[in-house]
Amino acid sequence: MRNFERNLFFSHNDSFDEYQKLTNIAHWIYPIWSITFIIIGTLSNFVSIIIFFRWTDRCSIYVYFTYLCLVNILIINVDITYHYLLPYITDGRMFLQYVLPLTCKILVFFTFFLRYIFIWLIVMINIDRCLYLTTTTLKLLICRRRSANIISLVIVIFSFLVNAHFLIFLKDPIRIESSSRKACMLDGFYYYCESRNRHFENFYKNIWPIYNVIIFALVPVFIIFICFLLIVRNIYLSKRRIFDFDERRDSIISASRQNDRLRSIGKILICLDLLFPVTIFPVLFFQIYINYYPPKTCLNIGIINLILSIGYSMSFIKNVFAFLIFYFTGGRFRRACSSFICCTNKFAVGSTH
Repeated sequence: MRNFERNLFFSHNDSFDEYQKLTNIAHWIYPIWSITFIIIGTLSNFVSIIIFFRWTDRCSIYVYFTYLCLVNILIINVDITYHYLLPYITDGRMFLQYVLPLTCKILVFFTFFLRYIFIWLIVMINIDRCLYLTTTTLKLLICRRRSANIISLVIVIFSFLVNAHFLIFLKDPIRIESSSRKACMLDGFYYYCESRNRHFENFYKNIWPIYNVIIFALVPVFIIFICFLLIVRNIYLSKRRIFDFDERRDSIISASRQNDRLRSIGKILICLDLLFPVTIFPVLFFQIYINYYPPKTCLNIGIINLILSIGYSMSFIKNVFAFLIFYFTGGRFRRACSSFICCTNKFAVGSTH
């Protein structure tokens, strides 16, 4: 939108040289972590999908985990490639001339669309586990494979509707041109998708940042926190029931095994729940701050470019390294992964004979 133009600053002193050095370093950092994350994240999430898909008949939570890994692959290959790889490994003019006119509003929409699906799937994973540990009739209705598929579809529709305004109002990409060779600019702000609707411009500038924080961050985190407390409470109560001497030995062993599975899934949820605010909030609130209080000097712009080149990579840790979370916190997942690797090796060896 047109408010991005205020992120352009002209320098006539030595601060431009510092800005250029810092920005060049940032432009080297983007491709390094982008390519690494795309390769690792795509392969590891693909393996996770194969493992979780085999378990979808047993428990509804594995349906959500399967979709979560699929969304991770889409986020990694679409979001990272479009925003943090192509602009820095291709000619900027070629990118603006041939890629942006075809993809501008679609990719902006798709970026937020996938991010919303990701966080609300995590919310539903927490709600599913919270209900699973209860004895209410709602558990029988929600904690099923069919219900998980329907709820996932509802999340997709919800994410589409809350971000459809990008498809409706955004038009062609506009590049901020400058006649000065000493123009300092924040990375990512040298082009934007134009909207000819004045009301939407005002919405995007003043309302959208808050609207996005509420739906994408504050509400999901609040629900996750409540579910987290209930899950910990129920696991604790389940653990106490194991030592109930009125139960038979077989029941005790069965309850103990179930409690181990619950603790394993609980560890996965704790890691996912903590990683989201830790990796997202710093960059998200920093972007909001920049939007309302843009830097005033070339040196500050260069410093922010360098900070964002690292900060943006942190926001994808949860998507890229989800496999490691599953592997190190879930014993069952580790065994399934080892079995999958062994079967793959046997197949590879057998195919060579």
